[in-house]
Amino acid sequence: MPGGRFSVSGSLTAVLFVLAPLVAVGWWLARPKADAGVPPPTSSELDVVCTGRVDGSHPLAALSPTVPGKVAEVLVSEGLTVDAGAPLLRLADESLKFRVEEAKAALAVADLEIEAAGAEAKLHPQRVAGQKLAIASAQDRTATARRLLDELRAAKPFGTITAADIIRAEAEVRQLERLEAVEADRLTELNALSPALRVRAAEAKKVQARVALNQVEQAVRDCVLVAPSAGTVLRVNVSVGESVLPGGGAPALLFRPAGPLVVRAELEQEFIGRVRPGMRATVTDETRADAPTWTGRVVRVGAFVSRRRGVLFEPGEVNDVRTLECVVTLDEPTGGLLVGQRMRVRIGRE
Repeated sequence: MPGGRFSVSGSLTAVLFVLAPLVAVGWWLARPKADAGVPPPTSSELDVVCTGRVDGSHPLAALSPTVPGKVAEVLVSEGLTVDAGAPLLRLADESLKFRVEEAKAALAVADLEIEAAGAEAKLHPQRVAGQKLAIASAQDRTATARRLLDELRAAKPFGTITAADIIRAEAEVRQLERLEAVEADRLTELNALSPALRVRAAEAKKVQARVALNQVEQAVRDCVLVAPSAGTVLRVNVSVGESVLPGGGAPALLFRPAGPLVVRAELEQEFIGRVRPGMRATVTDETRADAPTWTGRVVRVGAFVSRRRGVLFEPGEVNDVRTLECVVTLDEPTGGLLVGQRMRVRIGRE
């Protein structure tokens, strides 16, 4: 009957649907395993993947003038390659030049003081000799006044000399004795003075004036910011008329010293001990799917775990992770790489 045939064929189909998965599972479990005797690789044999940033072999330098002032002229532009000692920007130095003139005048005054002190030293012996003569003259006047007083006292009994004459003579003797003492004190003062001491004091003032002049002249030279070495100006953060202050805010210039590009990879703590100098590395841009690949080699592994060298608070990135810095030198050419570019680094044995 048609109904019976349909029932039998439907039952067979249902049985096949049930048995087919069971047979497939049994075959999968019973299949021969070619790598059954090969153990899986250990964690030390796997490549280390981390992130890093492109940098120079010498870290970037944040340059600012060492003296405060107003920018008078910006002498470079971003991307310009300069030699060591090349001027980068200049601050207004008019007020400092006035201070230079003031310091030069102070130095001239110090020279005059040295000359005057030298003249005083030459005259000192003559002054001492003159004071000794003044003392001798005072002593002679005092002795004469005493003899005159004695004569007046001797003549008083004869009635030719009054008591007033004697009192006047006694007062004159006392006055001359005091003047003699004053002259003696002046000689003591002259003997105590050292002419050479005044000369040394004047010479010390000249040294002080010379130091002040050197400081002001150095401040004038510091108004011109120069390149510490050959390299490239990456960024100019100031413009003409802007005031700058050492250590305040962003640096005036961001400078990359000349040298090959490297990648400073940031190894997390779980990879410590798995990366050693000499290991090969491949580097690609972290954000591009079609980025080219650069090759290199690990040349240095950091000796301590710390915050990243450049902490940039970027969205979607964990910023407070402590990492171990690993420096990867790149094989030439390195065209297409830019300082600060975020990279993905894969480090393996070979």
